[in-house]
Amino acid sequence: YGITDIGVTLQYLPEQIQDFFQDGSDYGVHLSYFIEESPLGTAGSVKNAGGFLDEPFVVISGDALTDIDLGRAIQFHKEKGSIATLVLKRVKVPLEFGVVITDESDSVTRFLEKPNWGEVFSDTVNTGIYIMDPKALNFFDAGKKFDFSCDLFPLLLKNRQRMYGYITNEYWCDIGDCQTYLSAHYDMLNGRVHQHFDGQKTNDNIWLGKGLKIAKGAKLEGPCLIGDYCSIEKDAYIGPYSVIGENCHIGEGASVKRSILWNHIVLGDGTAVRGAAICSKVGTGRRVSLYEGAVIGDGCQLKEGSSVKPQVRIWPGKTIEEGNIVQSNVVWGTRANRTLFGKDGIHGSVNTEWSPYATAKLGAAFGAFLCPKKKIAVSCGNHPVSGMLKYSLVSGLLSAGLEVFDLGQLTKPVLRYSVRHLALDAGIHLFAAPEDPGDVRFCFTDSHGCNLLPSAERKIESLYIRDDFQRPDPESIKRVHILSDVPVFYMRSLMDSVDAEKIRERNYKILVFANGNRLGNNILYRVLKESGCHIQSCFNNPEQERKQGDFDLGCQMSTDCEAITLFDEMGNSVDPEIQRAIVSLIYLRDKPDGKIAVPCTSPGIFDQLAEQYSCTVVRTKSSKQALMAEIYGTPLFPLYFDGTAVLLKLLEWMAREDVTLSQLVREIPEFHVREKEIPCPWAQKGTVMRTLMEEEGKGDQSVEMFEGIRINHEKGWALILPDSEEPVCRVFTEGVSEEYAEELAGFYEEKVKKIQSRERGSV
Repeated sequence: YGITDIGVTLQYLPEQIQDFFQDGSDYGVHLSYFIEESPLGTAGSVKNAGGFLDEPFVVISGDALTDIDLGRAIQFHKEKGSIATLVLKRVKVPLEFGVVITDESDSVTRFLEKPNWGEVFSDTVNTGIYIMDPKALNFFDAGKKFDFSCDLFPLLLKNRQRMYGYITNEYWCDIGDCQTYLSAHYDMLNGRVHQHFDGQKTNDNIWLGKGLKIAKGAKLEGPCLIGDYCSIEKDAYIGPYSVIGENCHIGEGASVKRSILWNHIVLGDGTAVRGAAICSKVGTGRRVSLYEGAVIGDGCQLKEGSSVKPQVRIWPGKTIEEGNIVQSNVVWGTRANRTLFGKDGIHGSVNTEWSPYATAKLGAAFGAFLCPKKKIAVSCGNHPVSGMLKYSLVSGLLSAGLEVFDLGQLTKPVLRYSVRHLALDAGIHLFAAPEDPGDVRFCFTDSHGCNLLPSAERKIESLYIRDDFQRPDPESIKRVHILSDVPVFYMRSLMDSVDAEKIRERNYKILVFANGNRLGNNILYRVLKESGCHIQSCFNNPEQERKQGDFDLGCQMSTDCEAITLFDEMGNSVDPEIQRAIVSLIYLRDKPDGKIAVPCTSPGIFDQLAEQYSCTVVRTKSSKQALMAEIYGTPLFPLYFDGTAVLLKLLEWMAREDVTLSQLVREIPEFHVREKEIPCPWAQKGTVMRTLMEEEGKGDQSVEMFEGIRINHEKGWALILPDSEEPVCRVFTEGVSEEYAEELAGFYEEKVKKIQSRERGSV
């Protein structure tokens, strides 16, 4: 492309890059190095190059493999007269990249850095390759930490600067973790990326270096590459998609499959390597096993019979003793390639995904996130599984230097209350679902008792995968504080929040379906008894009890005790959205001119109620974190996230206004909503959302992209939202009638299915 002056920005171990490439003369270019003393961000590091950038220039991230034709991109940049041109690529799963949205003229209209599925509006991502005019760097100061995607590009958009996206179908791979590093090699061997290999190519797609010694009986199967001066002993096997560097020795009967070996490596007899990456000067004894995703650093020695389990990273210079089975990282690791957190904390199977060892490691990761000397509450459910893992969790937290308050067996609402009222820094509640004790769940809270923000969850995931924990000295390890009477204070707080005497005057008869959370039901019973209610428990045939019983209200606590299902005096169940509307109505009457918050999936009745009481409605994203962040510290918080608090407040209002639950339900304006779940593979979600946005944006309806894609119609609206935990998309609709809401949901269900069908047909 005629580009011979290249600036290289460095920060971590810069001398290794400088020693390898020198001044660039061996490659026909001139290299200049610019070293950051502290991280300056992607844009800040480029500005650090100073006067070197005195004409239009190309920026390329150093961790990508690509054969993109830069000449075409540069020509596109010139034709558009752009201050910054972003080279873009469509990918199947865009979560790990910055998503970029362009209009029909290729002009950039929006950025979203590493979105969650609810924020995926397109499958077009930023490759980290830019063609830029030097004046783009005048929008921020030198020496300041500044990022291209998060800071500079949004700033240029705000200042109405011309920015365009050049979308390419050529090869590009962001080598951000071990799996993509391996995949990049597979793609080179497969011919998906244009790459010249030294050595002689055979008819079997095997590239052979010079000076090889291949014993009789050794088997090589292409595509693979064997570097110069390697020796391969008899009965050894080099399988497809394997790369062997220079001066390596593969012992007798050893096998290498889909793995990358650097230079000067010795594999002992009978060693098996499967989907691993081994850095230079590593030696193994006999019968060593390395499994998928394992990474072995420079100069490591793995002695006879040792085994490295999948996804384990071993930092340079370590020795693994004879017969050792390595199941966790040794000292350090790399970036995680999966997520721990879902919609509401973490969950997984006991003693497989979450063993005592893994749980202690999780505690240490959370402790590393919080930093030493912070105070944290820990509680659990009543199943023995919860208790077992709680002690492991506490051990991990203590090992990170935290001060732990063990609250014993509680519910999530009680833990949230405790963190706030004890002025702690965080809390963790773990419990096993009553219907499936093998599935354990972890709920993490901040100092307000709210779920952690996604940014905090990602940091904890990274610490967990990397094993990046502080190890305080023994004198710094704290004692565990045992607090057993927290539920008493919690219940007192609930009773103080209502006019209990009003409730007592009514002598309400309450039907409680007791097949939920035992701890939650126990608290519920005690609160109801103190409120003067007569409790009728139901363990079997709840349908018959609901229809035939004589009671004022029925209820069933959810598994996590944060929600409660209600039944009116006639046994009719109350729709969750109507229940939330009733709670909002009660709140608005008590707090006129206030504010309520509801998820963006909620119907329009909340706007009607808000207008009636001169109140503001804030629509949040659908996650618990988003809703909690908006209402923490207000009386709405327990009414949204504590089933017992909801019931108590409802009873108080019924007593005060002398109304029944069915009368309250009738006060809520009529609305018509539908929700549909559509199977959608992870790899197609980005394409579905981009196609919907493109097609719907051309119509008469207005399109919103707050979370998912919302299309506003004259008689209703539809929201299409990719699920963050399951391979599905969800369609939420509201219409002027039941029929129209159903019709709208069906229309977009079919549309999503057709997009998937077209995508499959084009593959």
